[in-house]
Amino acid sequence: MNRLCLLSWSLGTLVLTLTLGHSHGLAQGQPLPLTNDNETAAPRPRLPNILAPEPEARFPEAYVLGPGDRIRIDIFNIPEFSGPENGVHEVLVDGTLALPMAGTVDVQGLTLAEAQAALTASYAPLLTRPPQLTVTLLSARPVRVVVAGEVNRPGTYTIDLEAETSGGGGSTAGRQWPTLTQVIQEAGGITQQANIKDIQVRRSQLQGEAVITTSLWDLIRTGDISQDIRLRDGDTIVIPKAVAISPEESVAVSSANFSPAEMPVQVVGEVASPGGVTLPANATLNQAILAAGGFESSRAQTSTVQLVRLNPDGSVDQRTVEVNLAAAANDTTNPILRPNDVVIVDRNFAAATGDTLGLLLRPFTSLTTVLRLLGF
Repeated sequence: MNRLCLLSWSLGTLVLTLTLGHSHGLAQGQPLPLTNDNETAAPRPRLPNILAPEPEARFPEAYVLGPGDRIRIDIFNIPEFSGPENGVHEVLVDGTLALPMAGTVDVQGLTLAEAQAALTASYAPLLTRPPQLTVTLLSARPVRVVVAGEVNRPGTYTIDLEAETSGGGGSTAGRQWPTLTQVIQEAGGITQQANIKDIQVRRSQLQGEAVITTSLWDLIRTGDISQDIRLRDGDTIVIPKAVAISPEESVAVSSANFSPAEMPVQVVGEVASPGGVTLPANATLNQAILAAGGFESSRAQTSTVQLVRLNPDGSVDQRTVEVNLAAAANDTTNPILRPNDVVIVDRNFAAATGDTLGLLLRPFTSLTTVLRLLGF
């Protein structure tokens, strides 16, 4: 019996020793022993060193404060500095707020959240406990933007947001922030040489200038309304000049609301109603001829016309165009016109010959008439 107990105690001690030794090996980071001395440990697969892609920089949409903005400050349980009577302030021309007790606080270029933090820091020394402060934008200053490049009237445009602004996001109840297409309309629409696929919108921020490229071509072709960016005060719109525009693209763009509705063109020479005509934007040569009443059937040279174009740099281009009234818009026989183009319809051979003979015989005709009146 004693031998059996001694054997049991020895086996228990051996198991406990092995268990502790195994656990100690794991704690020290030692590998588990192999069950077969002839086997070797398989190498661990190495994971590829893949860096997570950096998030794409977002175009800043948060509203930033500036001169002319009206805000309301509410401090919990402090009516002396809060509410519609004591908490309404306007950002001054230097970008600061003149606050009672707190003094002057610079909020130029700050978002509403940043302005709230700055005002909290300004009021904190005046109160016995940290203030619970909120900032609300009551009315936004007029939106002033710059439009440059291929528009008919480049320059600075100011759009007044008359409706009151509600909430911290800057959205208005009556009207929203102006869109890219609305501002282009204010600038007279794009020119026929505008590259609407690579329009740049530049926005200044405290951290620097943010630039986004948008495509109004995607807007009119696929209905991607996200391309019609909503603008903020101080934005700059740059519309570059296109290298080449196909007639099909010109016709498609002409129907968009950010293209000019009409353009003036002169049609002179042998047409039914020569003079100035008003055509839809991106109208073709055939449309101009038909708007002038068509060719004068007995006198016009219907095979070719002269197209005269005054370029923005002051130079003049003139070329002969073969007329095909049945052709669609193309650069050869039915080119798309530009504002103030001149179409000249020449006389045919018969009309030119008749006019020349009439000019030569006119003195003799006048002499015959005088002799007849004198009775000769």
